[in-house]
Amino acid sequence: MISYLSQEISDNADIYWFESSNKYVIVDKSFSEILSIKLGEKDDDKFIEKIKKTLDLAEENYSKIAQEMNEFILECTKPSINEIIETKTTPKRIYENICYRFNKKTVRVNFDSELTKNLIHPKFFHLQTNEEYEISAELTIFSENNKIFMFKDKEYIGEWDKKNMHEFQGKFSMELTSSFYGKIENDWMGVFHASAIGKNNNAIMLTGDSGNGKSSLATILSANGYDFISDDFTPILCNDSHVYSFPSAISIKESFFDQASSIFNEFEELESVYVNDIKGWVKYLPPKSQNAGSFNCNKVIHVNYDEKGSNELLKIDNTIAIKQFLPDAWIASSKKHAKKFITWIINTDFYSLHYNDNQKAIKLINKLI
Repeated sequence: MISYLSQEISDNADIYWFESSNKYVIVDKSFSEILSIKLGEKDDDKFIEKIKKTLDLAEENYSKIAQEMNEFILECTKPSINEIIETKTTPKRIYENICYRFNKKTVRVNFDSELTKNLIHPKFFHLQTNEEYEISAELTIFSENNKIFMFKDKEYIGEWDKKNMHEFQGKFSMELTSSFYGKIENDWMGVFHASAIGKNNNAIMLTGDSGNGKSSLATILSANGYDFISDDFTPILCNDSHVYSFPSAISIKESFFDQASSIFNEFEELESVYVNDIKGWVKYLPPKSQNAGSFNCNKVIHVNYDEKGSNELLKIDNTIAIKQFLPDAWIASSKKHAKKFITWIINTDFYSLHYNDNQKAIKLINKLI
């Protein structure tokens, strides 16, 4: 029996979640009606008998529909490959250890070289502490055979090759955040490739493709009365469906250096870091103030900086919005988390922001809080 959830998310569409693959799909109502019948009836002949009561088609089309439904369900239920690799690799030496402190918790991170340190430290240098505190958790990062390995409290977490550095950094951020809040990974509903700002205990999540200006907009808003919550990594806890502060510095791309310099006096003194051929040179701007804690979040804005476009904020259908941010999201793989996520989706308003004028963008967003 296929384990799944389904829920109406608009007048025209339903969302399905399949447990075996942890995959979410959005389908229109007419397709959903047939899909729900097929999910409840494995036998093709019985399925065809049932859909004949609602569909008036040529005889040969019924078998074709059954075949297409079987193929669709097979694709949706195909398990994701999460192979657990047994490793005997252990760090040969510790080049440097650094303690990071946030939310009254201290995490020690051990690096085996300057190279591995530079994968992590520039985003969190502002959390470094030299004071003596009780260590809440210890992470060890080291490289061997062109791979990066991570251990937490001497237990193996995972390994990544060079092409998957983004996944490694996401996993590190998850472990660090969990340690700062005294949680485990399964406590979180999900993590979104988004920035977040807040006001009056309410958060707005800013999504968008890399380079579309979400980090820049978060920077601008944080200098204009908004709380900075997170940049590029926004976690939501399962129990309360709240966004939690993620204490990394804000990643500022070279194209925004001049504007950032006009907003923050200390920006010129920050070191430029070359990330990769896509992101190029960036500076990591520590938030002026950031408190640990949670924010209610029921508004998401898809950000598009368009130098020649207009300045407008439009509400969009959540079926469109989900398709925009789901591919880059991590949602915990259990029925409990899926129910929470779908409920959060239904109760959230989604918007599209096109802007080229900072002050106009601020005024448009001010209307939402």
